[in-house]
Amino acid sequence: MSLTKRQRWTLLATVSIGLLLITLDNSILYTALPLLTEELGANGSQTLWIINAYPVVIVGLLLGAGTLGDRVGHRRMFLIGLVIFGVASAAAAFSPSPAWLIASRAVIAVGAAAMMPATLALIRLSFDVERERNFAIAVWGTVSVVGSAIGPIVGGLLLEHFWWGSVFLIGIPFVVIALIATVVVAPPNDPDPSKHWDAISSLQAMVGLVGAVFLLKELANVPPNWTVVVLGAVAAGLGLTSFVRRQQRSNDPLLDFAIFRNRAFSAGVLAAAISMFAVSGAQLMTTQRFQLVEGFTPLEAGLLVTVVAIGSLPTSLLGACTWIGWDCCRSSPEGWRSVRSALR
Repeated sequence: MSLTKRQRWTLLATVSIGLLLITLDNSILYTALPLLTEELGANGSQTLWIINAYPVVIVGLLLGAGTLGDRVGHRRMFLIGLVIFGVASAAAAFSPSPAWLIASRAVIAVGAAAMMPATLALIRLSFDVERERNFAIAVWGTVSVVGSAIGPIVGGLLLEHFWWGSVFLIGIPFVVIALIATVVVAPPNDPDPSKHWDAISSLQAMVGLVGAVFLLKELANVPPNWTVVVLGAVAAGLGLTSFVRRQQRSNDPLLDFAIFRNRAFSAGVLAAAISMFAVSGAQLMTTQRFQLVEGFTPLEAGLLVTVVAIGSLPTSLLGACTWIGWDCCRSSPEGWRSVRSALR
């Protein structure tokens, strides 16, 4: 099915809404966290799971979600993801307890994991001209950065006027718009039942990640519960080890570990992981300090934290241009030197 130019750009706006919701839902919670934990009576461990249930489930399911989209159709996968995301967001907004909110966040992540690969696949299916496709993918990447950047501000604005549940309800109108637009303009692609969806591998990755999170969270307690530490270590070890072995034996692995033999690739992945670890952790800790220690309002804290994101946008564009005429292996160390200078 060939789309008109207007339909293609409408579709790009539609999948961008989906991607914006996915990235926004993670960072928007940072400014709402002090208020919702107080009202729900969440303890420290529950608070950390309220934050981490979302990214942990996404990572565990994302590897197999693309293959499942090939199997059932990416348009259908995107629609299913939107419905799950919207319903679970409503459930999260009216959570009566921390456990309910954690479970709702995990279900929201199921919808997000279904949507994310489908957004890029629908762009690939709809944009036949390479130049337009490249531009659409660039927009897709920019939206993901913008969603993370504006989350604390949006959360702060909502909390200035509404209760904490509004940070989950804000996305529901956009879910409805995206559902209608997808039904109208998204090209249906034929499902490919021959594609093998390895649900076991996704489950193994999930068990390993959840075990690792349990382990790290418990080690942060003083004193730690060593029973939980051991159980977390066993779950992480068994889950991740079985996942790696299954991928190595599979003819069609979700993750081909052979690519990590490329030292440049492995170094790049490691540098990106460390950078994201540092940036995400700093953003969360800073928003909490601004509100709980310095006494800023949620909106003020969101605005202050977003300064970092504003600074990263032009430098990321500059870095992309620099790589053309500069050894890309030098860009990451130079970035870390800048961070070190700022912290002195």
